[in-house]
This record gives sequence, structure tokens and C-alpha cells, in this order.
Amino acid sequence: MVTYHKENYSLFPAFTAFYRRYYGIKRMIIFCGLTRSRTHDSLKQFLAAKLKIRVPANNQIHRTPGQRELTVSELVDGDFTLWVASYLTEEFTSHLEFNKIKADVTAWGAAFLPEEITRTIVVDADEFLYVKTPQTLDSLDSLGFHFLDIVPSPVWPPKELNFSLQGWYYRRQARPLFKYGKWIALPVSKAVGRGLQHNECKTFYFDRKHLGAGTGWHHGTVKNLSCCFALNRYLNQPELCRDILQNTACCYHLANPHKEIFLTERLRLFNRLQTDLKRSDHDDERGAETADLNVAGRTFDRRIKKSIFPVIEDNFLLPYLQEKPTDKSQSIN
Repeated sequence: MVTYHKENYSLFPAFTAFYRRYYGIKRMIIFCGLTRSRTHDSLKQFLAAKLKIRVPANNQIHRTPGQRELTVSELVDGDFTLWVASYLTEEFTSHLEFNKIKADVTAWGAAFLPEEITRTIVVDADEFLYVKTPQTLDSLDSLGFHFLDIVPSPVWPPKELNFSLQGWYYRRQARPLFKYGKWIALPVSKAVGRGLQHNECKTFYFDRKHLGAGTGWHHGTVKNLSCCFALNRYLNQPELCRDILQNTACCYHLANPHKEIFLTERLRLFNRLQTDLKRSDHDDERGAETADLNVAGRTFDRRIKKSIFPVIEDNFLLPYLQEKPTDKSQSIN
């Protein structure tokens, strides 16, 4: 398991517990971007407390192919090993720059992993992959996953989980077509079989060779087994859509699970939000939301709080999200 974080650790205990229990993952690398006010030692103490395991004393210094310095610690819990690899980064990172960083550290991870590991999963920190039978992935090179996006819970930990059938719904409904004409645009989209867009869904690859090549996943599922296009036929029957998802493959995308998490963590990932269509998220210029929490709060209420696309209740992840970590603080000193 390979994943990436940058000052966003609220989901970390649930993420780790889910992949350990559901898929039996025993080795995980977490790449962590630290701003200059953070330290690797405080990070490893924080994560060890989250997972209720011993803090390792020693660190190792490594260099990526791009000559980026990584500080690496090994956290062990029985037969589970977590490698925490941190690097210095800026407070705000453009989408383009973040992709370059991910490619660089992932190339290092491909060489670092023990040779006996032949299967890998490369996911972002808010992606929870689901298949009905976890062992299915052992024999597949790739599989397409329809993305569901969480509709923010009013409380955290949540009491129930609701997901929009439209992945990244906040991005689509921020477009003028739906922003100003949703009462017409949405029924027409459903009628022509385009009620959902799937270009942001993902196909994941599980053979280790893809890790070294930087091809652990790609957007789109057209050339891979997926339930994406079956859902468009049944958008007026949410229960049936949920049954389809539970019997195939989907990704629970917890990008904005709660308003407070959005304001304290999501805004620190990139310099622009995906609801900001005025400029490309590749721009270095900061979006207004990252500099003004009042603006961010209004954007959340207008663009993210609710989905205009069909929503289902699905509490599969609830047990993992309701577990209480030992350290309730979300900050690293």
C-alpha cells in the first residue's frame, strides 16, 4: 500500500484500519509533505499515537531519484509495518507541482520496497477502495472503480454516511450549466443517459511493475470491468444503484467528510479548490478560499455541502470512522 498525505491526518486511523482489516495489508508506505514549521520526529510521534503503537527511535535519510531528501521511520505493530517517509514542502502546492512530487517519491518507494512484495495498491489518503470479495484483487492486474463522493456529515465522527453517485460532484455542479440551470440540465442529462460523468473514475493496477513505472492508476474505466455505465440506467432507483455498487467495485471518496476538516485540512492540500473554475488548478496563484476562511465557508455552503446529483446512504465505512483514536488533536507541533 502506497499513499500520500500533507497536513491531512483526520482519516489516517480509519484509512489504515480499513486496508489492514478488509484487505489484510501488512506493508504500507506513507509519504508526508511537511511544511518548514514541522518536524519528522513530531510526525512519527503523532502517527504512532493515532495507531496506538510504539514510537521508533531511529530515522534514516534517503534521496529520491530527483535528489529530494526523505526522512524515513519504520513503525511496527505485530506483522504490520508502516514506513513513514517525510519531505519538506511549501505551505501551498500547485496541482502540477504535487504530481511531480508524487512521481519522484513513488519512484523511490518502488526501489525501497522488499523484493518479495509483488502486489501494490497506490491510492490517495481519502480513497477507500471496495470490492465485494477482497481476494479478487490477488488475481487481477487491474480493475475499474466507480467513484462515490461523500456528502459532508453535519457531525464528526459521523452517525451515518451519504454519498453522491457523481464522483467529484462539487466540481461538476460548480459549472455554469448546473450552477444556473440545474432544474433543466439534470433531467436532460438523465434522459440522454448522461446523468453521471465517469471521466474522473479510476482504474487501478496491482502488479508491482506499475509502481516503478508510475502507472499505478489512471482516470477512466472505459477499457476495464466497471459498473460505471450501468448506474446511468437506474439513477431514479437509488437502492438499486447501491446494490449494483455493493456487488461490483467502487471507491468511497472521502474528500470533504466534514466542514471542519475541509477548513482545517483540505485547504492546505492545494493552492486552489476544485470548485474554482476561473483559473486552472495548475496555477501558482492562491485561490481566495485558501487565504480567507469566511470565503472558504461560503464556498463550502454553496458548492460542497449538498449534492444535486442522486445520493445514497451507505454505512459500510462507518465502523472504521467511528473508532476513537487516543490523540484527538489534529495538529502536529
